[in-house]
Amino acid sequence: MTENSGSKNAAYFAGIGSSVIFGLSFLFTKSALDYTNPVYFLSYRFFVAFITISFLRVFGAIRVRPYRKVFKELFFLGLVQPVMYFILENAGVSLSTSSEAGILLSTIPIFVMILARIFLKEKIALPRVLSILTALAGILLITAGKGLSSGGTILGPVLLLGSTLTAAMYNILSRKASTKFTPWEITYHMMTTGFSTFFTMAFVLSIIRGEPLEYLSQFFVPSVFNAALYLGTLSSVGAFFLINLMLSRLEASRATVFAYLSTVVSLLAGIIVRGERFLTVQIFGVVLILFGVWGANALSRKRLEGMK
Repeated sequence: MTENSGSKNAAYFAGIGSSVIFGLSFLFTKSALDYTNPVYFLSYRFFVAFITISFLRVFGAIRVRPYRKVFKELFFLGLVQPVMYFILENAGVSLSTSSEAGILLSTIPIFVMILARIFLKEKIALPRVLSILTALAGILLITAGKGLSSGGTILGPVLLLGSTLTAAMYNILSRKASTKFTPWEITYHMMTTGFSTFFTMAFVLSIIRGEPLEYLSQFFVPSVFNAALYLGTLSSVGAFFLINLMLSRLEASRATVFAYLSTVVSLLAGIIVRGERFLTVQIFGVVLILFGVWGANALSRKRLEGMK
């Protein structure tokens, strides 16, 4: 096996791993939000993430250059993800129906493909475009299987559209940053920015509400603590590192399609853990997603190799 093929295989495993982690995260988030609010929970999550990645750095498990050397160049990336993305996503989901959220968030790879062509000058082979659209069709089938509800407002979809744009921009920024910084340096900056921002927001909100002690005590509620532990370690530090690693080795337009696997994992987790129904149309949707993810990487790669 050549070094290049080994690097690509590691990127594929990173994409699958991050998708599995993100796909399971909704189970923990749902349980935590029964006992706290989204702003508080984001501060808990990124507090755990910051402590985790700082622990790894202090004990030499990871190497990160002095923070002042990376802060300036990675500032906008950290602002886009996780800060802007999570604010827009949480607000958008709260003001939208589940079907609207599922459909709009599934368009992230489409925006990544467009932005990668504009800013990174990536060559987008036709098989990759068709594969991404195939996976998107699978998402729409799964969403339709869950039922199209009504009752959302126009503001919700607008905020969700903003979150998809920030997620797409993050893919572009991380891909560009990978030429100067390691995946761990990018991830460290993201966790530090997320913690400082969401902790400040949550603390100010708790003062305004007159409940600073309640804000601190809610962290130790078992469901909240367990969710913050999972999301802070695996979903934030682990999954984002895997994504940054993948984006350092794969084109942004190819890497982003792995996000669709999270929907498959979420669907299966809902069936196994929460006893949700699994409809025939959703089975077909899963097949389309798997084929789209495979096609976006295998088919376009073969075409590009044939052109050399």
